[in-house]
Amino acid sequence: MLFEQTRPQTHNAQEMLDKYQITELVHYERYARDYGLWDGMATCYTADATIEISWYKGPIKGFLEASKPGPDAQTDSLPAHKMHETLVWLNGNKAVAVVVTTMTGRTPVQGQTMDNLIYVRLVYSLKRVNGEWKIYSMTPVYERDTLLPVTPKDIKPVEGARDSYKNLAIVLKDLGAKTSDDLPGLDQPASVQKFLNGVQDWFEKKE
Repeated sequence: MLFEQTRPQTHNAQEMLDKYQITELVHYERYARDYGLWDGMATCYTADATIEISWYKGPIKGFLEASKPGPDAQTDSLPAHKMHETLVWLNGNKAVAVVVTTMTGRTPVQGQTMDNLIYVRLVYSLKRVNGEWKIYSMTPVYERDTLLPVTPKDIKPVEGARDSYKNLAIVLKDLGAKTSDDLPGLDQPASVQKFLNGVQDWFEKKE
């Protein structure tokens, strides 16, 4: 019987802990992929892990190298993963995790800036290696996708609005509010790093 035809069940505290660790692992793997945390991402896999997606099929080492953007890459064109329901099936030192996911990317298409929304189920196979769960393989099941203009042509943009939230600026202006221009955003990587450095300082400071 196919694994997903059996309702996943948690029978004891150890299984609950295993499922939590697996969920945390697969969510961090995609988070690291989206935000360029390559060293952290590399720790998520077995040495012989494989990846199969729309533009790559092969070993994890090659995927990590291929995922790194070039120096001229547009930050907002990089894909992002919005992870929803996560289910985990356990079988001894093996597990399968299925994550309902929306992949998003912003990129120029035929002269327009478009958002590509791709709806998938990410299927992870995992192994317990030296007492720690690791990803052995990951392949999406593609369901459907949508291509949308970032800003409809008949909507007037707000002059000087930041790229990271330029459409929010349009909405707020129509509501009579002014948008702050100094928030952390991927269009200004230094603003994100400054913010995160502040969080790190607070995190490490002893009370």
